[in-house]
Amino acid sequence: MTAEPYGAAPRPAPETRSPRALWSAIALALMAAMFLEAVLAGAMLSGQAWALGAHRMAAGLVIAAALGAGAASLVVLRRIPGGRTFAPTLLGLGAAAFSQAVLGVLTAKGQNLLWLHVPLGVALVGLAGQAVASARRLGGV
Repeated sequence: MTAEPYGAAPRPAPETRSPRALWSAIALALMAAMFLEAVLAGAMLSGQAWALGAHRMAAGLVIAAALGAGAASLVVLRRIPGGRTFAPTLLGLGAAAFSQAVLGVLTAKGQNLLWLHVPLGVALVGLAGQAVASARRLGGV
């Protein structure tokens, strides 16, 4: 046991700390990545040639990150209050991002699906915001 400075409250043991801060940061990073996807899409539609590759690469990273974080949260947060609802939110975000990527590929191949691809992208940012709100409730009573 380490000595605390005089007058300082003792820090809780690592196993009793709330996972709220870490998972909020993860969810916020996913939300920022979703927003970056929208920025890259706008650059691509504005004729910036570099943006197509960046948009595709970022989409793959967002999907992998959301599904990976969702799978990890299933294991890590199973006994934390709010963890059983947070994990499906992340997994749903990953699945929706995958669906969005499929729509994007079909649109690039000539299917007239941009009318669906764009609003789903907006919805993804909203779902990512919901994940952030859910993460901020982790460990709460």
